[in-house]
Amino acid sequence: MSIVYQEINSELLEVIAAKYGDVAKNHIHLEDGFSLAALHDGVPIGFISAYTKNLTQPLHEIKDSYIDIIEVDEPYRRKGIAKHMIAATEKWASENGFSQIRAWSSQDKLEAIPMWHALHYGMCPAKIWLEWRNIAVDGYYVAKVLHREDDSCITNR
Repeated sequence: MSIVYQEINSELLEVIAAKYGDVAKNHIHLEDGFSLAALHDGVPIGFISAYTKNLTQPLHEIKDSYIDIIEVDEPYRRKGIAKHMIAATEKWASENGFSQIRAWSSQDKLEAIPMWHALHYGMCPAKIWLEWRNIAVDGYYVAKVLHREDDSCITNR
């Protein structure tokens, strides 16, 4: 199976929107982030999109990257596709000077939660309120500290 990875442009966004719907379209960031699709025979079978987000007070001047959406079609899961897209997103975030990358995963994502842990993301159980659905959802905030070129080693005294 040959998977091709392509940054999402406006044309590919429309193809993804036709297949995955408005939720996908509304969470893909073209101008203010990084978005990548996995294609099999020219058809999207997965995608990821991240954007920059300021931290809250007292760190409001610091920006980090936030994975807004990630999806891989059921028949293509557990084949390294999500891992590849996350690694590409981490590379983009690191190259743009972000010190960390974050995401949210609902507890019902039974394959995603162990994946985040295996990829060395810190896991923080949390409940969020989805206003548009009027429900609370259990899940995890996940975060990973990224290596930056200007990081220095700490030495013993």
